[in-house]
Amino acid sequence: MECRDPFARSEGRPATVGTDRRHLLEQIDDAAVVQLYADGFEKLSLRDKTLVWHLYQAALAGRDIYYDQRHRHNLGIRRLLEQILRHPGGVPEATLKELTRYTKLVWLNTGPYNNLTARKFLLNLDRKRVIEAMEIAEANGARFDLADGETIAKRVETYARVFFDADFEPMVTCKTPGDDQDILASSANNLYDGVTMADLEGGKESAQFAAGETGRPARRGGLQGGRPL
Repeated sequence: MECRDPFARSEGRPATVGTDRRHLLEQIDDAAVVQLYADGFEKLSLRDKTLVWHLYQAALAGRDIYYDQRHRHNLGIRRLLEQILRHPGGVPEATLKELTRYTKLVWLNTGPYNNLTARKFLLNLDRKRVIEAMEIAEANGARFDLADGETIAKRVETYARVFFDADFEPMVTCKTPGDDQDILASSANNLYDGVTMADLEGGKESAQFAAGETGRPARRGGLQGGRPL
């Protein structure tokens, strides 16, 4: 019997690349930014390259949906931070450095909660310095989409407890909130906003079935184990 190396290069496997490639791009706190390489992309057909491009566009759209699901202020917080970083001229160096660190963590974790621990990380500034940075950025052309009558200070106050208060909504999903605490009310996840376990009392599991082209039932809504599906 012939034994073959299962990891040996085949016609469909790209050739071994050099070891001089850079992979670790940056370390931000406990997060690493790593470079991935799309070996063989240039050999794809135009049809496959076009498919990859459309999948990329879909991923960008899905990213904002996920941001919104993770926290009700996620999209607004990201826009605020990105507008400052796009118009940073004159922002004090120490302030800009901390805003950059925090923004990169928000990008990597899809919001201000660690992807692994679900715990919130803080912006190590105060209201005054964030307001100052926003005012400078606005003078440089930043657009914060303030509502009629809303000031920069009011916008910062809207997000202040998310930015600075470790005890405010400390976890995305808190499964052990403690005595007399509600699982849903103690969770920052936007899907639970304004909902408590008491709202689900007496609810019964329900299912709607809609036969599609395959004839397989599709399940929608209802409860499972006393929790929303």
